Amino acid sequence: YFHIVFTVPHLLNGLIRQNRRVVFKVLFEAASATLLKFGEHRLRARIGITAILHTWSQTLFDHYHLHCIVTGGGLALDGHGWVRAAAHYLFPVKALSAMFRGKFIHGLRKQFDEGQLEFHGEVAALANPGAFEQLLHLAASSKWVVYAKRPFAGPPQVLRYLSRYTHR
Repeated sequence: YFHIVFTVPHLLNGLIRQNRRVVFKVLFEAASATLLKFGEHRLRARIGITAILHTWSQTLFDHYHLHCIVTGGGLALDGHGWVRAAAHYLFPVKALSAMFRGKFIHGLRKQFDEGQLEFHGEVAALANPGAFEQLLHLAASSKWVVYAKRPFAGPPQVLRYLSRYTHR
């Protein structure tokens, strides 16, 4: 198993706060689609994913990120057997980051075009299509962090860590 974290840039925090349900759906879809696509192309397999949303940092500030526990391999696309990933490497994080950023921004744009996003108070100006596109452009040019590594103490340690946040 591998522990992979997809983080959304902080400049989107205001938009996310007002559109939690819609943007969290985009986040889960973008991250899972990215991982599944990499599994298909890099391993020629269908990988397994468990994803857990975190919405704050250790200092309790907005910090939207998705923790994923990903199988170190998957069912072969032809359905015949298990395809194993390398022991200490799953996918390149820079490539994961680029694809995730593109899918996330595409998802936000789609939600905007379909009128699914709300804009009040601090983000009211984003209701203007030009302002919204400018935000997406800034987001696309900012750093998107994807972290990936094999858990030091194995999957149970990562599950215990994540469980502390989901069962408080």
